[in-house]
Amino acid sequence: MTKNPREDLGYGNRERIRLKLEDLCYAWAILEEEEKGNFGREIWVNKVGKVSKEERYIALYTRWLVSHILSGIVPSKRYRYYTALILVKNLKLMSCKKLLLILNKNDARLKKAETSHIIATAGKLINKELLKQIELEAVKLAERVIKEKEKGK
Repeated sequence: MTKNPREDLGYGNRERIRLKLEDLCYAWAILEEEEKGNFGREIWVNKVGKVSKEERYIALYTRWLVSHILSGIVPSKRYRYYTALILVKNLKLMSCKKLLLILNKNDARLKKAETSHIIATAGKLINKELLKQIELEAVKLAERVIKEKEKGK
């Protein structure tokens, strides 16, 4: 068995998480696997190490922001995909598997009642420059999604 060169998608036997490729929200992984003709097959993702509080709030804040901007425009299942586009592909802030684990473990925090806490804590923990960058990327992404929706009509 050949070892996959990408750090996120491993095929090892140690601790791992099972995913369907359709559910893997990460843009570059989906595109790359589709090109190989693997869409719909199962892949395995190796477990990731420790997640910092800052990383957790970067992911939660970005997911909240994306859902806030795109609610009513795209299905809620796509919010993870768009969060990954920003954090993994555009800003290269964290690995795909780390983002997946943060969002899975903190799903309850993304409910409406928790959003004010997420926003407040993110404002304290995340560098102001990075917050601006995330917000800018989210707006760019929303504009692109809206254009694509209008094109499709």
